[in-house]
Amino acid sequence: MTLLGLELSDAGILVAGDNPARLLTVDGQEQESPGFAIPEKERLLVGKSASDKAHLFPLQVINRFWDQLNTEPLKLKNRHAQNHAEIAYAHLFHVWEMVKPYGDEMIIAVPNYYSKEQLGLILGMAQELSVPVKGFVSLPLAASYHAYPNAMLLHLDIHLHRFEITHLHQDEHLTAKNSMTFEEISLEQLYRSWVETIAEEFVNATRFDPLHQAATEQELYNRLTAALDIFKNQSFFLFELSHGKHSYRITLLRDILFQKTEKIYDEIYRFIEKMRDDHGQNNFLTVLQMTHRVACLPGLKDKLLAIENCKIIELEPGAGALGVLKLWNQLTDKHFGNGTSFFTRRPWQKTKSETSRAIAHQTFQTIRPSHLLYRNVAYPISEKPLIIGCDQYPFGKGIHVEAKSSDVSKKHCTVQRKNGRIVLTDYSGQGTFVDHRQVNKSTVLELGQIVRLGTSRETIQVIACLNADET
Repeated sequence: MTLLGLELSDAGILVAGDNPARLLTVDGQEQESPGFAIPEKERLLVGKSASDKAHLFPLQVINRFWDQLNTEPLKLKNRHAQNHAEIAYAHLFHVWEMVKPYGDEMIIAVPNYYSKEQLGLILGMAQELSVPVKGFVSLPLAASYHAYPNAMLLHLDIHLHRFEITHLHQDEHLTAKNSMTFEEISLEQLYRSWVETIAEEFVNATRFDPLHQAATEQELYNRLTAALDIFKNQSFFLFELSHGKHSYRITLLRDILFQKTEKIYDEIYRFIEKMRDDHGQNNFLTVLQMTHRVACLPGLKDKLLAIENCKIIELEPGAGALGVLKLWNQLTDKHFGNGTSFFTRRPWQKTKSETSRAIAHQTFQTIRPSHLLYRNVAYPISEKPLIIGCDQYPFGKGIHVEAKSSDVSKKHCTVQRKNGRIVLTDYSGQGTFVDHRQVNKSTVLELGQIVRLGTSRETIQVIACLNADET
């Protein structure tokens, strides 16, 4: 018998399998199959094919069948399905047909908001497909691979219709302690807001309105995921749309999308602070595990880094699907033939060597940077801005970078200590990069990071000296 790991989210189902384990193709050439359905004359279109037509047929599209999984009759009846459970079955069948050559048993990682009744419906669907489900595992639990001793561990995920924060308690076992879901924050809401914003930019720059035609509106949605992925590493890019014989271009800025949803990010910030306060851990290190869906939200990571004593971990796509395959043998109370269990805790006790490494890693993270190292000279960081550029600066006031002015600006960037954090502010026209990621106005520096200036090869390392006055 060969196991498959399935990560269930209405934003996209992912499946892991094979040896060594990897994410499988589940929908055409895609590794994610979104929870969309459109009834057609001869069939029920599901997954990416339905998502790609959702705004061409807005009155027919159905996308709440995983979020509101039940057997209540649909308001708009169709010949292919009578309720959400039947649509979810069609979607699961669509995925299963793609992955069944790789396995014949399945473990499913599910969001914590699913009820026992909903898990029972999923189990029934799997039985209809003749797929033995060996167990359900809390998705945040499955996606957690590493221990962070003495820290508060939170898992952040966003689905098509809700945002979820789960507190994972670390002890001899890792336990999904409690989960908060917010239906007012969702990918559907954010995507709609960003598409409207991009359309406004096209109207302002070209007088062409992409929302005037269903085809160009759909194209905006289809290309939005790729745009968000670009914004993880770039602050802007050229966005081009074609309509008829004409092409329209705008320079799309990441800041524009961030400003549109900053108030929503403020709410997420407050939810995290409240959870820290409720558990009395607001003075401890907080580790935020972001799913790949959350990590793609432009500007959210920088927003949450402002939380005091906070560390952010970006999880790989399908961390839940891959994780259930790794941990299944650790679940000592798993059983066969006596029903299917839903696991909300897993063994978490580490060996002494693993614990020592984790503590050493955490200690490294708590050391505060004190200097910038450039060409074997350490420059102290203080509350006064340390100017970095190709101009000449007295020692202690700035760092003279030996590069062409076309590569590095005279005042390229500054670094200073603000409220206990080391903040880099970019003033250049050529860009400043921290660990290969371009800085958007400003960023908080961490120990060991590498700063690259403009198009030059000049780099500066963030270090900590033993003595504050060491140079």
